Amino acid sequence: MWIYILLLAGSVILGVLICRNKIGNMIYCILAGIALFVIAALRRSVGHDYNNYAWGYWGYMSESLETIAQARTEKGYSMLNKLLADYIPEYQSIFIIVAAFFAICTAVAVYKYCKRPYIAITFFLVFGAYFNTLNFLRQFIAAYIMFYAYRFIKKNQFFRFLILVLFATCFHRSALIMIPLFFIMRVKVSPVSAGVIAGLTVIYLIFSWNIMEMLTQFLYAYRGYTLATSGHFALGCNPTYAICVTVFFIPVWLVRKRLIAEDPDNNLLINCYIFLLVFELIGVKHSIISRLAAYFILPVALILMPRVVETIIEWCKHKFRKDRNKVTAWTAIIVSAFSIACIGMYGALLARNYNGILPYRTMFDDFSTEGTE
Repeated sequence: MWIYILLLAGSVILGVLICRNKIGNMIYCILAGIALFVIAALRRSVGHDYNNYAWGYWGYMSESLETIAQARTEKGYSMLNKLLADYIPEYQSIFIIVAAFFAICTAVAVYKYCKRPYIAITFFLVFGAYFNTLNFLRQFIAAYIMFYAYRFIKKNQFFRFLILVLFATCFHRSALIMIPLFFIMRVKVSPVSAGVIAGLTVIYLIFSWNIMEMLTQFLYAYRGYTLATSGHFALGCNPTYAICVTVFFIPVWLVRKRLIAEDPDNNLLINCYIFLLVFELIGVKHSIISRLAAYFILPVALILMPRVVETIIEWCKHKFRKDRNKVTAWTAIIVSAFSIACIGMYGALLARNYNGILPYRTMFDDFSTEGTE
């Protein structure tokens, strides 16, 4: 557990010390990327799905390209494994490659979009996005592809967006959900639009068992699941995370007008948060639905939440600009409130250990792939 605590504390302290200008931001992003990469790349038997990925890698060594091409699996991830397995017998290589991909994409995004990169890294950790990259490899490869595809929603370029969606499905079929959401995500955020989404969410929850039954019958990706035998469908997630996401949504909603006035693109980001919240709330009843939140957590954690914090602080400075003591006091209160909320959420993630990130072990420790955690 200490390595994750040190990662969060070190990210904040280092950021406060060196994020003073563009050069400082660049140095910070490089160091943060290295830290995220090393911890993920050197892990062994960390994450509930780790052993499945390890066994799968070995399986690709004996599979032919023809067999893989004919199999009904996501070809992008399968081919990546096959290319590595043909030349590197150590399955740790897939975790190293994927860790590098996640770390580089995260560092680049933080440097590009954030004035204070350490705030983005903080929310990346606190919202559990980093922990999810240690577990849901295929889906988060797709999620990172979609993260860089959001700019095509802003530009209303559906064809280019569709190409990236189809590319993302090469790693996880669930990315197809983003096709209809291309149009929904462009809707202006308002109490009416939020109310409609909330109403549809309630209706879904009321008839969720019937809808989930249809998914298992008609969608190939879910035919391996049944409501009777699969806990992913029949059981829900612990509500702690959904509650934390709801709490952080409150300041987002309160400053939504100011955010959109500062940058119209923030409308899309707020919609991302709304859908993140929707899928997490539904996930309390059916845990598998919470995985769809993967496509929204990155823009929320890496871009929106840092902007929310900065907007609230700037509003405070503007409102009390004639009284420095009040500015200092309110800034301290705002920073303290967010800090307490972040520490609480991060502590809850570690305490629940919902995706098997604890205990942390490295490739240098004794390890056995027998069984699945």
